[in-house]
This record gives sequence, C-alpha cells and structure tokens, in this order.
Amino acid sequence: MGHLLVLVSSLVSLVSSEEGEDVLNLVFMADIGHSRDHADQLTRPWPMGKCAYEGAFSLYEGLEDFVQNRGAKPTAALIVGDVAYGGGDPEVCNATRNAFQKYLHGQVPVDRVFPVMGNHDIHYLGCSRGEMLTPWLPCYYGTAHTSVMSNYQMTFWQWRQNWLSAFPGLSKATLPAPKEEQEEWISPMRYNLNLDNRSSVYIIAGLISGVYRTTWNNDTPTVAMDAMGPNGDELECRFLRDSLAEGRRLKKSIFVYVTHDFQHACKDWSLISAIDVWITGHKHLYWQSEASGSTQAQELRHFPLRILIGNGGFDEGQMDVVSFGHLREIPYDAGGQQRVKVQFKIYDTCISDDFMCPMIGKGGPYCWDKCRSIPGGVDRGGGSRKATPGRHDSGFTLDAPRGSPSEWASELFGQTWLVRLVKEDRWLALGVCPYDGDFDNCLIPSSQADAIGLQLFGRGSTLPAKGEPIHAALALQDDFRGFVTHDAVNVTQRGAGFWAKEAVRHEFFSLCWAPSSATDPDPCDLSIPPHDAGRWTMKGMAVRSGDLKDYLAFDEAGSLEVEFHAPKMIYV
Repeated sequence: MGHLLVLVSSLVSLVSSEEGEDVLNLVFMADIGHSRDHADQLTRPWPMGKCAYEGAFSLYEGLEDFVQNRGAKPTAALIVGDVAYGGGDPEVCNATRNAFQKYLHGQVPVDRVFPVMGNHDIHYLGCSRGEMLTPWLPCYYGTAHTSVMSNYQMTFWQWRQNWLSAFPGLSKATLPAPKEEQEEWISPMRYNLNLDNRSSVYIIAGLISGVYRTTWNNDTPTVAMDAMGPNGDELECRFLRDSLAEGRRLKKSIFVYVTHDFQHACKDWSLISAIDVWITGHKHLYWQSEASGSTQAQELRHFPLRILIGNGGFDEGQMDVVSFGHLREIPYDAGGQQRVKVQFKIYDTCISDDFMCPMIGKGGPYCWDKCRSIPGGVDRGGGSRKATPGRHDSGFTLDAPRGSPSEWASELFGQTWLVRLVKEDRWLALGVCPYDGDFDNCLIPSSQADAIGLQLFGRGSTLPAKGEPIHAALALQDDFRGFVTHDAVNVTQRGAGFWAKEAVRHEFFSLCWAPSSATDPDPCDLSIPPHDAGRWTMKGMAVRSGDLKDYLAFDEAGSLEVEFHAPKMIYV
C-alpha cells in the first residue's frame, strides 16, 4: 500500500448526540445543460449540442423527483458555473431561472438561486482556444461569434444586468468590505452568501472561471478580472481575505469556497487553508477528496476538502452518471458542546443506458444520450428519472464546533512545526533519496538548518482528548503542499501535492503519536516509557541507512522519540 499519511482518531466517541432540524438546506451542481423545454437554445456550432442530451434533461427531472417524491426541502440552489452554456444571454438566463422554478415546484424562491461564473458564462463558446486566432482581441460577453471566435455584442454592464435580472438574489448577496481603497467587489463575479443568520456556514463565490482567454471586454472593471488573468492571483487573495474577515465578523466558522475551476490562483496558503470545503466544476465528471460516506472533524483538517461536480449535463463521455449535490447543516449537542454536521450528499439523475460509456459517434464521445429508466420517478417524455444515491461516491460530512475549535486542537493542529529526532539529534528534512540521487523528495534526518516545516492533519470524526495518543499525518509546508507518503519499499517521501492537476484520491496510512503524559496504555499499541516534557513517541517510522545516506522509512514496528519546535520564520 503506497500511500499518504493521514491523521485518524483512534478513539470512539461515547457521547450520544441528538440531531436538530436543518439550519441550512441547499442543492448544488455545475456545468448544467438545458431543460427539455429549452433544448434548442444555442446548440450550434459543435460541440455545444452536448448540453442538450438526455443527461442534461435528467438533472432537472431528477431534482423534481427529489422535491416531489423524496420530500426534500432545499431553500437555495447554487450553480457552480456554466449555467446552461448561455454566455449571459438574457433568453438563456431567463429560461434557466424559469426551469428551476418549474422543476423545483417553487420550493427554492427565485431570489435564492445563485450562479457562479464559469467560462461559458462569459461567452457561450467558453473563451476557449478558438480565441488564439485573434490574440490581439479580448474575449467578448454574450453569444455573438464568427466560427469559433467571440464577437462584440454588449457592454460588461449590460451583461452583468442580464444575470442580476434573471437571478435577483445576486443583488442581495453579501459583498465583503474591501481593505483596498477604490476596490469594491461586484456580483456575479465575486460575492459571499450568508443564507441564514443562524448558520455557521459562509459561502464564498470566487472567480476562477476556467477560460483560456483571460482578458474580456475592454470595459471590464479591474475588480472583475479572472483569478488566472494578469495580477488576478493577488486579486483573488484579497477577495478571500476580505471574505474570511467578513464571515468571521458575522460569527461564521465554516467556510465553503465555490469556483468554477480548480487552479493554483491565490498563492497565500494561510487563506487557502482557512477554507473548509472547496466545490468546483469545469471538468465534466464527479470526484471527491474524502472517502465516500466518511466524516471529517474540522479540528483535524489541514487541506480543504474538495468536491468536483462537473457532471451536470454537458456530455463529453467522461463519466456514466449525471449528478447534483445536497448540502444540509444539522446542529447537535455533543456532551454539552454545540456542534454541527454539514452533510454533502451526492445524487445521480442519469445512469447511462448507452451500449458502452463512452460511446464514439459523429459528435464525439458521449455517455448520456440515453439514461436508464428507473420506475417511480418523474417522466417528462424521456423515461422515468429519479434522484438516486451516488453510484460512485455518495459524499461526506464535515463535523465542526459552532464557534471556535478547542484550545487543545489549536495548540497542535493548525501550527507549523520543525520536528527534532531526539536520539539521533537531527531534524526531519527533505533531501536526496537513499537509492537514487536524481530525486530529492525523500524524508531524511538532517541538520536544523535544513529542517522543513510540517503540520499535523488527519481524517476522522472525533478529536482525541488532550494528552491522549493520536494517529497523525504530516503535511509539508512548501509550495508543493504535499502529503508524506511511502513507496513500495517503504521509503518515506513527498507524495501528491494539494495542487496536483489530476484528481486522484489516495489511500492513507497512519503514524501514531503519543505524548509523554499519555496514560492510556493502548490506543496506539505502544508501551510508553517516561520522557521529558514536550517529547512525543512517533510510531510507524524508523531511521534506516541507504546507499547514499540515512532516510526515514515507514515501519509498523518502528518508533522515534521526537520534539516539536516552533520555527523562527513564518510559513505561508
């Protein structure tokens, strides 16, 4: 098993909990196509017709089944980019607004449907590689085009008004107070959502649209620049900073970041690591960073939990299901501590009924030309559609305190440390791998000057009590933001980083850390001798000698005595 370190609590909570009523209840999806009622809108040139296949229709009809037959009661909807591939055209925006009202039977008010901007919302062809033919021109708003290139059609302000008219909740969205003079955030480009004053959840809608051409109409305000455009990374950082500050001012403690694309835009890790869950689309498939059905305690989190839900209806043959998500915030009492479970559940609305997935045809690869008919659902002419639990992944739950985390969690988690190996009198560092000098991404014992900053993080639903052993993992505090993992011969090394382009879920193994004050004899299966204050025993690693130098090896029977030291410099 070659795999990332992760922190999982070994203790089972014996505290009974009693769930309350939902505080927050919303549906979310991305890359949605047309409803059956508007199947003829903007389906040319190729491949734009892929947003009007049976899979696209199923999303709306599966949502209708969700509220009509399953009794779901969402009070808001979040479309994470590529809203019916309409480029801000008023007819498409209005048709999408009306479709949500029709298929959700008015359950979600018209001013509680919120679009996030994707590349096909700037121009319906997506400001994509066709714009290379005219590199001296910006990508234009709307639908006007010549071949695969956008043409001027409307001003930025007209385009923006089309969105605000169709989705009036955008005019009421929270706009965080900017710290920079003359910088005022504007929706729908960037905005925040405080959907319920009782809620602990704060939604931050950023602008990473996934466009190829990042310069748009010449009248576009600087504050509306895409995060991947010139100086856009700093702009997105400032927006995140202002949004987090506004959320905290409103006493929010759970932050959900939504952008159409996932990119290394803002470079300030202190801002990125404050995000609890990051939801994106753009790639037309579903993926989640956490194990299906798992629960993650907020106190143990280091990396933002991720959901990619780009399988909303535009069919490129990348997956056999169309899906939407359902977010519920449920408060409960955990032995006197007020906490919430924020559930992210996934439902499929189309399971491909094509002979194979993907099918190769004249229009390119596809999977959602036909959907399996499931009895008992909604049938509007294409077969019965139901919202069924995710076939591949069913989502996950974030468990968090209503307010600040415990002081004990803050003392150890969320802090950057340098780790000293006591017996060896050396420090954990990255260096040349023991059997191949061409690679320098292995964990080695070295001098203090070479020590690398580390943070502990974990998986699991319960935070251990202070002084109890924990199963801990290591996150390297460098630009790569990698997990520590090991290879087939147990050499520990830097694994896939948070910013890796390919969405791959890794299997994790655990290291067990036990403080010198621990009295419980066995959650880590350790016999702990007395140590000096501040020292911990790390089980699962050992120092080994290689051909080139010493290295850290994964060893289930091994253990090291270590100390945590605060670095003299600050890692961001």
